Amino acid sequence: MAQLFNAKIFLLHSVETTLYTAGIGEPVMMPDIQDIYKEATEQLNKASEALKTEYAVAITPIIANGRPAAAIASAVKENNIDIIIMGTHGASGFEELFMGSNAHKVVTIAPCPVITVRLNTKTIGFANIILPIGNYLHSRQKVNNAIELAKVYGSTVHLLGLLDTKDKEDESKFDIKIETVENALKHANINYTKKIIHASNPAVEAMKFSEEINGDLILIMTEHESDLTGMFLGAAAKQIVNHSKIPVMSIRPEETMIDTFSPDGGTGTL
Repeated sequence: MAQLFNAKIFLLHSVETTLYTAGIGEPVMMPDIQDIYKEATEQLNKASEALKTEYAVAITPIIANGRPAAAIASAVKENNIDIIIMGTHGASGFEELFMGSNAHKVVTIAPCPVITVRLNTKTIGFANIILPIGNYLHSRQKVNNAIELAKVYGSTVHLLGLLDTKDKEDESKFDIKIETVENALKHANINYTKKIIHASNPAVEAMKFSEEINGDLILIMTEHESDLTGMFLGAAAKQIVNHSKIPVMSIRPEETMIDTFSPDGGTGTL
């Protein structure tokens, strides 16, 4: 991506210092923080030089202090970062229900798009981009991101309409919504396919569809609180971030009461 977009990479590692305790009569074993920072710096510099040599891209290593999500968010603001790319093991069970993964936390607080990549992902590039469109506010804001990526990678965009109602009037409105997305893709000369399904669980249907067409990337939106004062990761988006077998691009919606986008740029551009 850095090569194609002529971008600079900030390679970040966070050192999370921990308070150590010991039982009665046992010595407190405290690691030397300076040694940890020294080792981390050496390893990160080594990785940076190797990547510069192999890919000929500009890389700046950053050693940060604190929990990963907070460290990443701070680095984004300090360095005017456009996009975050991070690996994830995913989350399940207790962690998913109560705490969430580091990826979940970063997606929730990040001011820019985040691409999360499962550690077993082997493909490079995005030949097939899944663009799920739901019948809710802000869903279409990610269209421009899909268009920008598709132009650079020569991708096919697979438009997946996820309808959660069987009301005829709502279906008619949804058809118009899908048509506007199609028009944007046509205007940008993007190859695309279209499929509309009734989905009680949009996350499951989106991931099932991605497997059917050998997708390389799913685009999702984080969601606004009802009063537009804060951000959270909705149930469907969280499920996709934690369980998708292919990379997921999470996009923070702009604060608007109208679900709009421009095929020439504007809302939600990369």
